Amino acid sequence: MLKHFRAAAVTPGLLLWLLCLLGGCASLPYNYPRPVSSGLLLPEKTRLGQKIHPQVVEHQGNSGFHLLVTGHEAFMARLLLIANAQHTLDLQYYIFEDDVTGKYLMDRLIAAAERGVRVRLLLDDWKESGKMDWGLALAETNPNIQVRVFNPLGGLRLFLLTRSLQVLLGPQRLMGRMHNKSFIADNSVAIVGGRNIGDAYFGARANINFGDMDIMAVGPVTRKISTVFDDYWNSALAFPIQALEKRQPTAEDLEKMRSFLAANRESVKNSAYARQLQESKFAQQVEAGRVPYIWGEAEVLYDNPLKVINPEERRPPALVGHRLRTLIEEARSEVLVITPYFVPRKAGLAWFKKLRDRGVTVKVLTNSLASTDSAVAEGGYARYRKPLLEMGVELYELKPNPDQWRFWDRISLGGSSSSSRGALHAKTVIIDGQVVFVGSFNLDPRSARLDTQNGVAVWSKELAAQTSRLFSRGISPSNAYRVILGGSAPERGEWHGLVWVTTENGKEVRYHQDPMTSIWRRLEMRVLSWIAPESLL
Repeated sequence: MLKHFRAAAVTPGLLLWLLCLLGGCASLPYNYPRPVSSGLLLPEKTRLGQKIHPQVVEHQGNSGFHLLVTGHEAFMARLLLIANAQHTLDLQYYIFEDDVTGKYLMDRLIAAAERGVRVRLLLDDWKESGKMDWGLALAETNPNIQVRVFNPLGGLRLFLLTRSLQVLLGPQRLMGRMHNKSFIADNSVAIVGGRNIGDAYFGARANINFGDMDIMAVGPVTRKISTVFDDYWNSALAFPIQALEKRQPTAEDLEKMRSFLAANRESVKNSAYARQLQESKFAQQVEAGRVPYIWGEAEVLYDNPLKVINPEERRPPALVGHRLRTLIEEARSEVLVITPYFVPRKAGLAWFKKLRDRGVTVKVLTNSLASTDSAVAEGGYARYRKPLLEMGVELYELKPNPDQWRFWDRISLGGSSSSSRGALHAKTVIIDGQVVFVGSFNLDPRSARLDTQNGVAVWSKELAAQTSRLFSRGISPSNAYRVILGGSAPERGEWHGLVWVTTENGKEVRYHQDPMTSIWRRLEMRVLSWIAPESLL
């Protein structure tokens, strides 16, 4: 979102001067050696592959899928795949937080490397942005760990101001980021979806947790996900961490890192969060090789890594957004959309109107102003609420304290998180009760035009039914507000002709302003919506 450059109220010339002063004009080491590598060639010979291959044969070459709905399941799935991998682990993420779950996963990745597993970790540079360079360089002292940074910023990458100025005024490529998420074990099992790596994505924070969704995949689709990872790993925009972090770790540095990770590991093991993980039915299913996969045909959707620098790669059909739009345009009866950021723009309005004119039901679940982590994105969405409602699109906004829609869990690393604020982060589309898309793509201009994305589309009535039930729970009055047209009544504080309808204590309640928000929060959203370029939301 526009978090990249919200600051800045001085002249472009002064900003550019500051950018260069802080090192933002420094060149990158494009000639640094980058050996080409690829996914595991014969995955069916691994322990994971041997468990899965007979099932693939039984289902006539289709792929199997299992939704990872709760943060606990998503975290446990990754831990178990790390523990069971024998040869390769490939991870690609926009965000890899240096928090409790991030450190724990890094600790487990190092342990896997020490038993001979090749680990490739590819991170985008906006969120990594130099903060973790030293820790990643330390991890890479193990010869089985390789770390690369995608589309790195030049100069003093550690400082937020420097990075913001570079994204705003630097080369065009800096505005585009790698938003992909994938986790691949032995080229046999893959996880894609909306989750990054961090406490908030795994139901492990006491103050805010994201309602998110991943999908675990086995079968032929995994090979394609792995091939896409290789394309990004071997691209000209993926730089080895050694090219960016020049300091050489000493034996003392390595010992400090090991002690630090060991302390974090013991802290996690003694938490209520860990106990819930250990009691997970899902963990038992994975260990026994009895994960309830749903089988069907699938297609991997992905952007070319060069999308961030080559305008040709931003045009159809070489876009996740274009392919997803094509699938939605084929809808005959119903389209259900889950997206944390929803900025359709005028072209999107025309697109939705065509669907509605054909009698297609369109329902959208997105964040409310009270639940969103991006007021600027909410401002971009707010300007389209009324025209969408006028054409018959149904809009639902997630409450910050959802009740029953268990996209996040109630036990965190800090203890009970029953008061934790929820924010929607899942990116999922269900079409005609037959096709399900799960991936990293938000329905906003940034996802469509600037950042690279990935995901999978699955043709399965069973998977669509399962996902639709989650959607129905998500839009229930206990979890979301339904936004409707209500006229204008300034005496009631209703200025924009919208009403938020919900149920509280068994009674219908109507709000005439964005619920559970202060006047200052609403003002922030409005001001940001005025000054933020919509194309960058």
